[in-house]
Amino acid sequence: MIKGIYTAGRSLEFRTKNIDVIANNLANLNTTGYKREVPFSEIINQYGETQTEKLSSQQQGEIIQTSNQLDMAISGKGFFAVKDEDGNLELTRDGRFKISEEGFLVDNAGRKIMGKHGVITMEEFMQSKDATIVVSKSGEIKIGDKTIDSLLILNVNNAAKLQRADGSNFVANNEEAFSVQDTDFSISQGFLEEANTNPIIEMQAMIQLNKEYESTQKIVAALDKSLEQANEIGKV
Repeated sequence: MIKGIYTAGRSLEFRTKNIDVIANNLANLNTTGYKREVPFSEIINQYGETQTEKLSSQQQGEIIQTSNQLDMAISGKGFFAVKDEDGNLELTRDGRFKISEEGFLVDNAGRKIMGKHGVITMEEFMQSKDATIVVSKSGEIKIGDKTIDSLLILNVNNAAKLQRADGSNFVANNEEAFSVQDTDFSISQGFLEEANTNPIIEMQAMIQLNKEYESTQKIVAALDKSLEQANEIGKV
């Protein structure tokens, strides 16, 4: 009976985590480049212990037009590479870029966008009022006739296991990042990738989890009552 309560309790904990995951997915429906977090799946590790593992769905989100020349979307494999203030590398599909006061191409949080030759500087654009930025499908950035750099597009062998950072960003951790071949992706200038979360699917999963949670609570209550009655009988 006690084992039954323990098992039901673990089930409640598991479903609570899944509810939190789905709630986070719903909260990020309008977050550019957000990748849906897959509800926890239990695995047995090499020591025979039960663990939970976070996975992200890397399915392509819908590409929408913005006509902003600094908005970029990736179709296909890979991530934009950005560096934070501490020089740490992060990966993202959020292509909402801008030019910082120092002349760097940065994301919304001010992290510098990486090119194949290092951080991308846009001083040429700042010095000319009529300059136009043109980004090719392969990520080559031109201001007028001058090539500035090419966007560094990186990927990892198992993107589903990337650890989340702030917003839509990921950190590679144990996954080694490598450059993606030009034939495996295409950059669309003036477009953004929306979140790959389907609100209908998430709501259906949330409703089902809540029903399962309530049923498990009733089982725990029934087992607890039976255990209490057994203890009372034992005292007689």
